[in-house]
Amino acid sequence: MTDDRGERIVMTVFAHPDDAELCCFGLLAKLRKSGWRVVLVIATLGENGADATAWSREAEARAAAEGLGAEIVFGQFRDGYVPRSAELVGWVEALLEAYRPQMIISHFSGDSRTTHQDHAAVEAAAQIAARRAWWRPTLLLAEGLDNDVSFRPNWFVDITDEFASKMIAIGLHASQGGKYYMAPDYLEVRARKWSLNFRIPPGQPLSKCYWEAFQLVQHAI
Repeated sequence: MTDDRGERIVMTVFAHPDDAELCCFGLLAKLRKSGWRVVLVIATLGENGADATAWSREAEARAAAEGLGAEIVFGQFRDGYVPRSAELVGWVEALLEAYRPQMIISHFSGDSRTTHQDHAAVEAAAQIAARRAWWRPTLLLAEGLDNDVSFRPNWFVDITDEFASKMIAIGLHASQGGKYYMAPDYLEVRARKWSLNFRIPPGQPLSKCYWEAFQLVQHAI
């Protein structure tokens, strides 16, 4: 599917500079290889996630976007205090109208009583804006980092060929290197677990496979 300009555009709408890399970079890399235009929308600069005098999370995100050949748009919302508000919805709506993506990817926030408050606010805004978009874009919610039991994916992407580049992109977020979910072993287990859902094709040798999982919320033909 393309828009009236002949482009295929995917837009991510996340709260923090490393969210797209952790949640859906493999899918973005596959789409980029297929000629899609990738636009990364980030509501905050992630200023509460690292010592701003020692790290620039904006620079880390820009480096990862450059490696993907993606465009990047930052909001001016305060990290940790993103409001669930008409202002946030309006900001997302304006970006959707400007780019008119065929696919939107945002947070799966699950039980919003326990998830990161910024993620819950951004997901809500993305869902509202996507449903209002007259061209009916596909909306996917990406698996979070905390193994939320309410996450029941119904849309999977084999990212085996893209896993190495995903890990490189995540590694560019050096300011977050001490977080448990940035550990290579954790990321590998997280990416391999969904392979248990699928049989290996006959005659294909047993090998490591890596996946990203999503909840498909909206898709119209």
